[in-house]
Amino acid sequence: MQRTVTAWPARHRLALFFALAFSISWLAWPLTLLNPNSSPLIPFGPALAAAATAFLAGGKAELAALLGQLGRWRVAARWYVFAAGLPGLLVVVAAGLTVSGGAPAPDLGPNPGWFMLLGTFAFSLVVVGVFEELGWRGYALPLLQQNRPALPAALLLGLAWAAWHLPELLSDPTGQRPPLPFLLTVLAQSVLLAWLYNSSGSVPICMVFHAAFNTAGALVFPALLGPDYLTLWWTVALLHVLAALVVIAVAGPLRLVRTLDTDPSHGIT
Repeated sequence: MQRTVTAWPARHRLALFFALAFSISWLAWPLTLLNPNSSPLIPFGPALAAAATAFLAGGKAELAALLGQLGRWRVAARWYVFAAGLPGLLVVVAAGLTVSGGAPAPDLGPNPGWFMLLGTFAFSLVVVGVFEELGWRGYALPLLQQNRPALPAALLLGLAWAAWHLPELLSDPTGQRPPLPFLLTVLAQSVLLAWLYNSSGSVPICMVFHAAFNTAGALVFPALLGPDYLTLWWTVALLHVLAALVVIAVAGPLRLVRTLDTDPSHGIT
């Protein structure tokens, strides 16, 4: 009986992971009917889904391999430069282009609040870094890449990742995440994150990228709320798409990897 129980999860890892990631994360969505200010997403859904699927499909060994990815901090410094610098650069350049197009210059005060930014980064590193990236890039991406090239795998994961945010998009009456530019940004980021993951073999590098984007966004987006906000979002989206196209051209759509000796399976059996 035990062999039958574990055989189904082993054959259907991806389906089980996505079903668990969405169902766990969306459990809080109905609560927004009682409290509109509550979060419609449980952020640890993807990580918990990955851990549960790994254990059900491959036992303690696969679970240990998954969790072991969180310790892969020792990678070449250039990947930290890309992960921390690229998302911030894209957001700041988008803000500059929006202002140069006629938007009023944002008032960031005498300084941007470095302690606040560090706190935002640290918080994002855990809440959106560990809780999301362990599932999306650490578990789902290698599985998607087993039977398809890296670019289609990254785009498919990007579509699922965007759909996962649906409760936030539908529960936000202020429209702080315009759906179409948000979708383009997420798809492009999925390509960039696949490139970072495949090239470095590191989930923490993806965590840094995700946290860096959220931190830059926390600084810039609120400062440009108003009639030019949608322009800012479109500029952010188009710059991300441009960056993704450069990565595809340089790294190649087949593997999205800079070094040819990197194994995109990263321990998933």
